[in-house]
Amino acid sequence: MKKNVFFGFLVMLLVTGCAVTQKQLNRSEIYDQFEAVAELNQNLEAAEKDEIDTFAPEGFLKAKKLFAESFEMARTGTGDEPTHVARKGLSVLTKAKSDAEHARKVMWEVIENRERAQKAGAPELFKKEYEDAENNLRKATRLIEAGNTAKGKDLRPSLIDSYSELEIEALKKGILDLAKASFKQAKLKDADDYAPKTFQLAEKELNLAISILKADRTRTQKANAHAKLADKTAKKAGQITELVKLFKRRKYSFEDIILWYQDQLSEINKPLGSELDFKKPNHIIIGSLHDTIKSLVQSLDDSRKITAKQQERIDELKKKYESKLSTQEAKGAEKERLLREAAQRFKYVESLFSAKEAQVFRKGNNVLIAAHGFYFPVGEAEILAINFGLLNKFINAIQQFPDAQIKVSGHTDATGSAEINLPLSQKRADKVADFLINVGNINQSRIAVKGYGET
Repeated sequence: MKKNVFFGFLVMLLVTGCAVTQKQLNRSEIYDQFEAVAELNQNLEAAEKDEIDTFAPEGFLKAKKLFAESFEMARTGTGDEPTHVARKGLSVLTKAKSDAEHARKVMWEVIENRERAQKAGAPELFKKEYEDAENNLRKATRLIEAGNTAKGKDLRPSLIDSYSELEIEALKKGILDLAKASFKQAKLKDADDYAPKTFQLAEKELNLAISILKADRTRTQKANAHAKLADKTAKKAGQITELVKLFKRRKYSFEDIILWYQDQLSEINKPLGSELDFKKPNHIIIGSLHDTIKSLVQSLDDSRKITAKQQERIDELKKKYESKLSTQEAKGAEKERLLREAAQRFKYVESLFSAKEAQVFRKGNNVLIAAHGFYFPVGEAEILAINFGLLNKFINAIQQFPDAQIKVSGHTDATGSAEINLPLSQKRADKVADFLINVGNINQSRIAVKGYGET
């Protein structure tokens, strides 16, 4: 006998597809007819950017739920209830902003350390540890939000320590890792033996950078300067080492080294069409070479100066380009608007399902809804009544994309043979498709169905 199985469900938003007439209002129509709902949505987006969800998490979550409720009510396009619920959400969000401001004042030392950790790159470099600190911060702000300010304050010392440690570790990793890698590479080449002065200088700069951070983590700019110099000097030590080893392998005498050096200078000078006079002191030779190259660069700069007629032509081309650019910018703005609307639709679909019901993913232009809470009787394809609520959510999700093609994918577990599982998964997918067509009024031509068995 087969056990209960999960059912996979996929909604794919494609560029092409046949639109069907919807009985309910779409997002734009809802926002046009219910200003309070649109205002709540905008305020929630702004509040999230302002981290109200971190500093007043319960209030923000309540306002978000009220938005979802008002939005769902507004689909019918009638009555004052959506406006009433949305205004209630706005009121809750206003209080959440006030609570968040209070929490910020209480946790100001924590926030300062948190901002320094963020600036140092801790969220990217130490993702798990940073998220643990964020969860503890939300735990503290929930206590403050609930009126237990004293208990919230008790968590401040550990939070300050957590963010401070994350900042130091991130600074060490971000600023010093490159220098340490170069230093290690130089040591592997035996630069401490072949280029000891340069190697020791690199080591000194690296130790300085580490010491500065340990003494005062706010002096990141100075520590960074020493770390960069350590990196540069360590690489230089490695290059000197390679050259010394070359001379040793070829058993160069001091005379050979000087001749090699003069050959290098002559090679550099060759494109200039003159010969270097090595009878002169070395600093005179280098100075002459420097002046000649500098003069050529200046001549090149002068040759690049343009005439008035050329400038006129450039201005003409610039105007044409700017005109074309303004058209492209208009197209870009329209594209940005469409992308923003698509993101809002996806966010709404995501809010429809609990973690136990389904996971919602976005892949390119496609939206995938992987259902966890959908059950069939053992070995059967009939839809149980307990699934109707989840199916209605699928329909609501599909209605966000009236031009989309829908693919219903059926799956079973690995119990039983593939010969049984494959046709069973197809039957189950067919049943779901029938529900979408007959109950959801979705045009059959938009729906594709496939069973995958246990794969």
